[in-house]
Amino acid sequence: MGFSRSGGTGGERGGAAGMITYLAVVLLGFVAVLLFQARGILGAVLSEPKMRAGDYDGALRRVRWATLGIPNVVALHKEGLILILAGRPAEAEPCFRKALGMVRSDSRYPRERLHASLGSALLDLGRFDEAEQCFHAAIEAGDITGNSQDGLAESRLARGVEAEAALGYATQAIEHWKRRGEEPVPGDYYANQAWALAFLDRSGEARAALEKALRDSASLPAGIADLHWRAGMVLLAMQETAEARQHFQIGCDADPRGKYGRRCAEQPERPA
Repeated sequence: MGFSRSGGTGGERGGAAGMITYLAVVLLGFVAVLLFQARGILGAVLSEPKMRAGDYDGALRRVRWATLGIPNVVALHKEGLILILAGRPAEAEPCFRKALGMVRSDSRYPRERLHASLGSALLDLGRFDEAEQCFHAAIEAGDITGNSQDGLAESRLARGVEAEAALGYATQAIEHWKRRGEEPVPGDYYANQAWALAFLDRSGEARAALEKALRDSASLPAGIADLHWRAGMVLLAMQETAEARQHFQIGCDADPRGKYGRRCAEQPERPA
């Protein structure tokens, strides 16, 4: 009887251990599936510290590592945005196009953000007509942030054409953002408004808009450099070269490895 009881207990223990092992394997598999499904979000989160340091190559490595070479829409969108800020729009374009192709018609993913992001890449590539088509597509898809109107304004400002239209779009961008009743209006919206006003020789209004732009509390290197590059461009349009040079210097120092930092450095009126 003793032997029988001992054998039964051992069997029960073995069975319990086997069940625990099975449950552990199932749990690990479940966690692995969840992590794989969330790989885009994981990559975006892991890349943020590198973004804050202005290390775009490091940010890209983290996004790509998290996706295991099988990027989803979120990962492709994030990768494209990093590439834009790194000044590599030709590489960003296929990321956005691939992501758009992966978004199903019934998906809740904000398709308008992808259209606007693609527009930004095309804008940097100098393909202005295509960029504007993307911004209009974003608006039609439901963009209420003003980001697309801001892109339409920049499309004209970058070429130095249709300043009145650029002012109209920049003003619309600001109004759209204000309707949301959330955070303060992004500084680059006011900066583009100021730039258009400067082209129209409305210096007093341009100054007022630029002051609003410079109140932006941008913390990322790219955001700081972006804002000061735009400020410099506004001041150049107003023929305030010495003051523009100061802003370009700030932009260079803030994000030397990024798009806007390099734009500041490439200005003819750049710091010595």
